[in-house]
Amino acid sequence: MRALLSALSSALLLLLNLPLATHADDLQQAGATVAAAPADLFTLAGPRSAGDFVYGTHVGGLDHAALARSNGFKLMWGYIPWQQVEPQRGEFLFRKQDKWGKPQPNALTNVVSAAADANMKLILRIDEVPGWAGGDPAHLDPKDLEAYLYEAVRYGKGTIQYVEVFNEPNLPYEWGGAPDPAAYTRLLAAAYSGVKRADPNVAVVSGAVSQRTGGLGGSMEDVDWLDGMYKAGAASSFDLLGMHAYLGSFAPETDPNTCSPMCFRDVERFRDVMLRNGDGNKQAMITETGALAQTSVDLGPYAWMEVAPDVRADYLVRALQMANGNYPWIRGAMLFNFDYSMVPWNPRTSEKYWFSLLQSNGASTPALDQLAAARRDGRLP
Repeated sequence: MRALLSALSSALLLLLNLPLATHADDLQQAGATVAAAPADLFTLAGPRSAGDFVYGTHVGGLDHAALARSNGFKLMWGYIPWQQVEPQRGEFLFRKQDKWGKPQPNALTNVVSAAADANMKLILRIDEVPGWAGGDPAHLDPKDLEAYLYEAVRYGKGTIQYVEVFNEPNLPYEWGGAPDPAAYTRLLAAAYSGVKRADPNVAVVSGAVSQRTGGLGGSMEDVDWLDGMYKAGAASSFDLLGMHAYLGSFAPETDPNTCSPMCFRDVERFRDVMLRNGDGNKQAMITETGALAQTSVDLGPYAWMEVAPDVRADYLVRALQMANGNYPWIRGAMLFNFDYSMVPWNPRTSEKYWFSLLQSNGASTPALDQLAAARRDGRLP
């Protein structure tokens, strides 16, 4: 989400004439009941059996983890900057103890403890490559990444359940230069090795790409990036394909061949890449999805995404129903976000504030209320 602004700015330039040479996944072959069709022909399928779908969210304030769990979320993401865990090569702060014999305060310990105390599992995303390690993924030695993840996952064993290897690597801002799927694949292989040595039960998620960048601003288009990653041999180095599935201002059922610049069913385009590369037996994980609340605040290039509170609530429920029931190849979905309106580093002028499921005073939004109602009546897990 940090880099969504640059992707949107590029994509909005193509809003009226973006060519879409994509194909929807044959969902009937995957066991679903829906065909790739306009929104009014899309039929919601019933949910899978309990436990077959992971329901998670991004948590900003770690003291809100228990509240997120009470709202039905079982998996959380919390920001863990690598440079705040290993400030120098081999210097892992969680190994150091304070005068009371507890780990020295550090980002990994803080997030792992918050998740464990709330009885939640954790998805660890690699963020902020330390300066000593190159400062960004493009200049990172795979051996340093492998060593970091081995130590981090071993420390968080039992709580860390997923590791996502970077974020939106098809954007120059995130990658640290011209996006390079082959170089990313080398990092992915190293990450896979480190994670599996530490805990074979932890699933490795490939870094979710930014949706439909149009190749502008030095970015690489989403499906082109994914094809390049597969061409470089990445399939053996991840367990779940990471996907972002922001709704834009569209109903979640909107045909991905007609929506522009992005919509929820972009996941079908990503699934197509998996199928044509012979990876159809593997599942995916939506690591970010969300809809933006309507506000009087000027959100600039994000303003087109705003939807009325009741519409937003309905869209989010239906999107999760689709991810669960219609797409059996999706392992779970992480809602962005739970509480970013309540943390001081997100001002009201930030789009992150208006993606929040909580209001700034801690009260629930209509979206969170409707998600709770859907859980009570069985539409959601």
